Amino acid sequence: MSFGLRDKIFKDEFLKNNLIFFVGSMIVAVLNYLYHPILSRLMSVQDFGEVQTLMALFLQFAILFRVFSVITINISANGESKEEKSAIISELREIAIYIVGGMFLLIIIFSKNLQGFFQFDSFYPFISLAVLLVLGVFLSFRNAILQGYNDFKSASIAGIIGSFFRLFFAVLLVIIGWRAFGAITGLVLSQLLGLGYMYLKTKDKIDFKQKLPVHLKKEKIKRELKYGGLVFLVAVVSILLYTADILFVKHYFSPTDAGFYSGIATIARIVIFISGSVSAVLLPSIKLKNNANENRNILKKASMIILIVSGFTLLIFSLFPNLVIKIFIGSKFMEFAYLLPRIGLVAFCVSLITLFSNYFLALRDFSLAIIAGIGITLIFGLSLLNHATLMAVVNNFLISSIVILAMLVCKLVKSNSSSVT
Repeated sequence: MSFGLRDKIFKDEFLKNNLIFFVGSMIVAVLNYLYHPILSRLMSVQDFGEVQTLMALFLQFAILFRVFSVITINISANGESKEEKSAIISELREIAIYIVGGMFLLIIIFSKNLQGFFQFDSFYPFISLAVLLVLGVFLSFRNAILQGYNDFKSASIAGIIGSFFRLFFAVLLVIIGWRAFGAITGLVLSQLLGLGYMYLKTKDKIDFKQKLPVHLKKEKIKRELKYGGLVFLVAVVSILLYTADILFVKHYFSPTDAGFYSGIATIARIVIFISGSVSAVLLPSIKLKNNANENRNILKKASMIILIVSGFTLLIFSLFPNLVIKIFIGSKFMEFAYLLPRIGLVAFCVSLITLFSNYFLALRDFSLAIIAGIGITLIFGLSLLNHATLMAVVNNFLISSIVILAMLVCKLVKSNSSSVT
């Protein structure tokens, strides 16, 4: 990197934060993707499919974490005093704990039903999933606070700690014979370590003992929960687009086919994760106090980064699908290599959808709910109507993602035209 380019990056707060978080995210991505090829070689195809299904289920439940994380980031980035920020975030965390506590009990009670529905050999992995959700509440709030205060270095280190020990514990527990239960329990143990580090880095940034005055509590929490409803709808669309295909395949196809599909889909998700840091940095960078041109310039920079990074990754997957699959998860998945370019294209669309959605979420634009509602309807409608083949499932998600992306682009063009006039 030349000195001129380096100086330019470090003088630009958005580019500097992107570089820091990108480097951290790449280390996390490498560790996360080592998790999949290593487990795919240590486990049977059916067991590997179970692990991927559990991960997809966790992401569905984690929509709640996404909701409270975005609200927390927005409050941290735009709030006035530390006391007010702490009080609002503390009230929101209390609400999240009650909700997740109910989810925890439901999973425990219906664990055997889930075992039958998803064709698992045991219900124990669902117990680990329930524990994982409880930890996720505390982890997501602490991580959101770090991002809201633009402490992307600490957020990156926390991610590296979690990813490294997830791999370490999962491999250890699978080797001793715990199968899918061991892989998910490894994630539980790693999150405990990550949470410990985040606590040390956030304890001076927020006081969870702070409470809102009674006369302000209802008004402020109602406002944030209304915003949370918008975030929820948008999060549902994003999560469905890059995880629900695995759940549909796991339900409608054989465990073996689901295992193979999960392996290919895991590789395709690299297109999303390799640029995920860009959308994460964008969220606290778009501020309500900024003028329209400032926010648009940040979005332009972010869009260019995603087009280059994710676009190049998609190109490699499209040109060399067999080689990519052989390197990442092994030759036994090669029969399904034809799916990689198409799933990768879905992932590319999701990267842009996430970026544009975060832009409008940061501006608290409630008209985004209409696009989200159409998107959810489209995803479920197409998937329920046509799931005869694996390619049909992929095409349903590709059509949905293209339509959603087109609506967001039209909204962006319209908003830019309005601000100019």
